[in-house]
Amino acid sequence: MENKTTARNPKYHRILLKLSGEALAGDGHTGLDAAVLRLVAQEVKDVTAHGVQVAIVVGGGNLVRGADISARLGVDEVTAHHMGMLATVINALALQDIMEKEGLVTRVQTAIEMHQIAEPFIRRRAIRHLEKGRTVIFAGGTGSPYFTTDTAAALRAIEIEADALLMAKRGVGGVYDKDPNVHSDAVMFRQLGYMEVLNRDLKVMDATAVALCKDNNMDIVVFDVARPGNVTRTVLGEEVVIADAKARMQKAIEATKHEFASLRTGRASPALLEQIRVDYYGVPTPITQVATVTVPEPRLLMIHPWDKKIVKDVEKAILKSELGLVPSSDGVYVRVPIPSLTEERRRELVKVARKHAEEGRVAIRNVRREAKEMIEQLEDDGEVSEDESKRGLDELQKLTDKSIAEIDALLSAKDKEIMEL
Repeated sequence: MENKTTARNPKYHRILLKLSGEALAGDGHTGLDAAVLRLVAQEVKDVTAHGVQVAIVVGGGNLVRGADISARLGVDEVTAHHMGMLATVINALALQDIMEKEGLVTRVQTAIEMHQIAEPFIRRRAIRHLEKGRTVIFAGGTGSPYFTTDTAAALRAIEIEADALLMAKRGVGGVYDKDPNVHSDAVMFRQLGYMEVLNRDLKVMDATAVALCKDNNMDIVVFDVARPGNVTRTVLGEEVVIADAKARMQKAIEATKHEFASLRTGRASPALLEQIRVDYYGVPTPITQVATVTVPEPRLLMIHPWDKKIVKDVEKAILKSELGLVPSSDGVYVRVPIPSLTEERRRELVKVARKHAEEGRVAIRNVRREAKEMIEQLEDDGEVSEDESKRGLDELQKLTDKSIAEIDALLSAKDKEIMEL
């Protein structure tokens, strides 16, 4: 049987993929994540199998951020920016090595000449490499200080005559009116004009890069690099609707779990302290990140701050919280007895838990509504067939039902815990 995906003609013939240093760092935020490098390599391998030419611009923020280095170390700002450019070369070499282990033929071109390890950026040569099926990795930014990786990506995309600039984000599968990692009710924009991106200050990329794309009519596509298959789906003209909906529904479930964990029942749990922060060297930090919290008895929390200097601060923070707890300390440990709940208080907590559960359900339904509209729009635009649209909507409904059921199960367990004597 013919593979349906392979049979489809790519929407784009030549793309430029912009990878920030932070995306390459994975969950660690700094350094390089081998799993992310392998994922990118596999994604590029998959998309080139469809005959798509791929160029990549890499950032260096996972290793060095010029502005930060200048402010923190007092290094001359121009020098600091050049340090950042060199960091992009390190990332490019790491990515090249992993990609070649996957069987890809690659070339690294740098805006700052370093002949021993890479070619200098030469536009015609880069295009020729792409035409021969080689993946070209651009490093060194633009070669000049003060220009961001976003600007370098927009510039290179225009220079190599790419059909689209793919902006790889981590944990975000599109452009939203606010951070979807923080706000479960964040709304994804189906389409945006360049001026709307600038006027709304949507942080898709910096203003210079957006202006370059606008002046040259360059398509910008934002996708989540952490989800396998997203590059291929994007290049084939498929929006990553279901994957994004699944991620956002899961965030709504996690938010509900978090709210439930912070409800004080008659049972001791370290989760009660997750919302309480203590000033730790000038930074408000969750108690659970500066101390060991144990449950030696069913109704007793024992806190052992790693720094004795903050024992009193921990005690005060708990006392000032809205949990109604009365801690005590001996200079080393903070003891937090958990008083039993009255019948009236239990019933109040059940109402609060049900309110949090309904908020979670509403967030999930909002995600479903937006995803449904996007799938229907894709069908109207001819991006997907009627059958593909129907399959997508069916999958979306199953995902919604499963997520709602998970919220209901969490509520049932929380109700039981609250009413337990």
